[in-house]
Amino acid sequence: MHLSLTQAYRCHAMPDNDTEKMALHIDGVVCSTWDDLSVDSDIGVPADAFSFSWFDAEQDVLPDYVKAGSSCTVSCNGETVLTGILDRIGQRVGRNGLSTNLSGRDLAGQLIDCHAPIDAAANLSLSELIKRYVTGGDLANLPITIGKVQQDWLKSKTGVNVGESVWDVLTAAAQASGQYVWLSADGQLMIGNPFDVPQPAVKPKFYLYNDDRYEQNNVLDADYQYDISNAFSTIEIVGQNDKGKNFKAKVTSDRMALKRHRIINDSRSDTQAEAEKFAAKAMADAWLDATDLTLPVSGWTHNGQPWQTGWEVSFDSNVLTRAVGDWVIYGRTLQLSRANGKTTELRLKRTDDWMQPVKYADLIKK
Repeated sequence: MHLSLTQAYRCHAMPDNDTEKMALHIDGVVCSTWDDLSVDSDIGVPADAFSFSWFDAEQDVLPDYVKAGSSCTVSCNGETVLTGILDRIGQRVGRNGLSTNLSGRDLAGQLIDCHAPIDAAANLSLSELIKRYVTGGDLANLPITIGKVQQDWLKSKTGVNVGESVWDVLTAAAQASGQYVWLSADGQLMIGNPFDVPQPAVKPKFYLYNDDRYEQNNVLDADYQYDISNAFSTIEIVGQNDKGKNFKAKVTSDRMALKRHRIINDSRSDTQAEAEKFAAKAMADAWLDATDLTLPVSGWTHNGQPWQTGWEVSFDSNVLTRAVGDWVIYGRTLQLSRANGKTTELRLKRTDDWMQPVKYADLIKK
């Protein structure tokens, strides 16, 4: 069923990018006409969020069988950009009519909300955790599939503490081998390198000049931040495995003149090698978080493809010279508003600050 809302509320013409279409697919209904929307994707945030709204309707045209808790997908120009659950339906009646908001998160939201069973206190490998809590157990009915995973990464073990979310348990086990956990746009649980994605045929290049090159400008503005308050020159990992063996790992960085030492008590790593990988990842993450570049751009796509995390881009400017260089898209938000039309906020990280995990291979399937 294709739900056209143009007859139920006043249409608002968008000033640009009219060929770009965003649709919410839920319980056989396709909603594709909106006044306001936001679709997030961020490698540093476990659950991507979406919010769709239309205003000033004369009546409620949303079918009664569309309820919170339903599985849904979001597509941009026919390409799936999020697979998730509708968390909330909000409606408000005012002088201008009925306003409706549909919001939710990707499937990682359910892994964050739900806790691992209390009876699972023993150390379990990542493979066992996935089979017990994701493809089996209470969450087995979620449309989550398992992506490509390196076999060695699945051997990492972790204990399960009372009150821990399923997501926290999976993340802790993956970190023991220096890896990342995320959900792909089509609902696959991925472990490894979130930047190991196909790159666009033409690398996006952004310009911001205030000289005679200003006609090349293709960003609305730019926000650069360099903050070392959570970065360190030395990170030390100390801990003990379940057999009582002590281990210690240390990594150093010469990127700052200050001597800043951090000690992390690690109860997850099972071997010295795992502790060393965890230490290296902790240092890399600290410096990754130190630098940010935010660019708002017009539209939702690059050469017809929706903007997505993991793409490599470049930035050049004679004004913001500290930010010149190569970046990767760490987060992006597709947006629509009456005031600004269709825009995308790109949140970038320095390419050189990303610690590249080794590439993965097929191993487990649901």
